This record gives sequence, C-alpha cells and structure tokens, in this order.
Amino acid sequence: MRSGTLKNATLLGLLTSGALIAGCSSDPRAGASAPSLAADSGTAMPATLPGNSATVAPVELPATVTTPVDRQTAKAAWKEGVARFDQGDFAAASEQLKIAVAGEPESAYRRYLLGLALFKSGDREGAEASLVESVKLDATRIKPWINLARVRNERGDRSGALTAAETALALDPQSADALHQQGRALMELSRGDEALTALTTARGLDGGNGYIANTLGLLLIQLGKPGEAIEPLESAKTILPHVAYVRNNLGVAYERTGRMDEAKIEYLAAVDAGDAGGKAMKSLVRLGATDTTQPLEETVATASKTPQ
Repeated sequence: MRSGTLKNATLLGLLTSGALIAGCSSDPRAGASAPSLAADSGTAMPATLPGNSATVAPVELPATVTTPVDRQTAKAAWKEGVARFDQGDFAAASEQLKIAVAGEPESAYRRYLLGLALFKSGDREGAEASLVESVKLDATRIKPWINLARVRNERGDRSGALTAAETALALDPQSADALHQQGRALMELSRGDEALTALTTARGLDGGNGYIANTLGLLLIQLGKPGEAIEPLESAKTILPHVAYVRNNLGVAYERTGRMDEAKIEYLAAVDAGDAGGKAMKSLVRLGATDTTQPLEETVATASKTPQ
C-alpha cells in the first residue's frame, strides 16, 4: 500500500540527492533458497578441504539450557521445535530446539536446525555458533556449510563466508546455493571477475532462483554494466515480484541506462513492496516524484515533467 510519507521525506531526499543506491537486502532469502528440513544425503568428505581450520574457528555458543534434559523431554522438544519451524514461528522453534540440543548435544542435525531457526528469528550470532558446532560434529553434509556461509555473509564476515562456501563446493562443485554464497562473498571482497564467474555458473545451474538472478544483476551494476544487469533483474522481478530490493535494483539498472520512466515505475513498486531502507523512496524524490499517493501513471507522469 502506497503511503504519503514521501512528502515528509522530500526535503531529506533533495538534500541527499545525487547518490544512486543499488540496494542489497538483508532478507535471509536474498542469501540462498530456503533450505529443506529433510536431512541432506551423506557425501564422502574429501581428504583435504580448503581452510578447514579457519572455517570452524571457535565461536562461543550462547548459554541456552543449563539444567540437564532427559531424552524423553528432549524428544518432545524436538518434535515441537520442528513443528514450530514448519509453521514459521522461528522464535518459538528456537526455544524448543535449544532444549532438544541440550538433551542430545552430539546431534549435528539438531544443531543445524537450531542454527536455521536462530537465523530466521534474527539471532545471527547464535545461528553462526550453532552451525559451527554442527559442522564440527559432522563435516560431511553440505547444507550446514552453505548456511554457515549465508549467515557469515549476512553478518559481514566475507572472508569467513568465502571459506565456508568453498568448503561446501569441495563437497559438491555443482551446488548453485554454494556458488551463490561464494559469489556474494567475492563481490564484497572486490573480486568482481571471480564473483561474476561464480554467479553466472550458479544461475546456469538454477535458472529459477530469483535471489541468484538478483545478486548477479546487482554485481553487474557494480561492475559498471547496467545494460547487462537488466536481463537477470527482470527475471528476478518475474520470480519475486513483491521483493522491494529486487524492484529497486531493476530501477537502478533502468536509470543508469537512461530508461527513466521504467526506473520510476520500479522505484514506486519497491515503495509499495516495503522499501525498508528507503532507497527507492529517495530515488523517486530525486527524480521528481512528489506524491506517491496518486495513481502509478500520474506519479510517473509528474516525475517525468520535472527537469533532471
């Protein structure tokens, strides 16, 4: 739903005009496809994995359950935690899964699922700690490594994310999700050419993944290739039509290629989708839109009449 907040943001937008921002969301889905609850199939561990000691560097697991938990209680908590996870109640799932882990601390899978629940409930530090414990217990499963890379990317630890992603790729070189996390890390480490190779390969392996397409498009914008960014970003928009940062990134690509009316439509769509960071809103103000409460066509027409 469009709001009238643009009027209040107009002065701020005009004062900060000139800087074009290509948004990169912190939404967990931007990092990888939602992992399945099903246990991944076992894969033989290579003799040597890249950076293994750095990957599983000690991370203190926050104290959660200090009293002993018997097996029956832990089993009931596990069942309830999985049910809560499936329902999308990740905070409640986390509390139950902490009890389940306390009752069976040597279960790599329980720690893995706890890590996912903590991440999805906003506790990224706890999520990383739990995932590190999971891979220490069983380093032969790819999903914990992928999600460890994902969490580290979201926490801004690009080097740690890269190491975890490369460990996942040692297990399965054809994993689109692992390549995606590798590409995200490389992009932020200013290793653009390597990131482009990883993300292009990932998209070839999973063409229906809008998050991968979005990251590829964002990278191409950063590499100064907005024209090439349009195709993957239009694909991401088709798959994820209501994700604000996807629409904003497409708006940036359109604007940088001179397609101003299309850029304004995408920025406005990003505002409608939430635009939590306010980037699309600022871009609309900078391009001359004055009221997002009017119909879409009128807003674009008004902005189009304003001198750039």
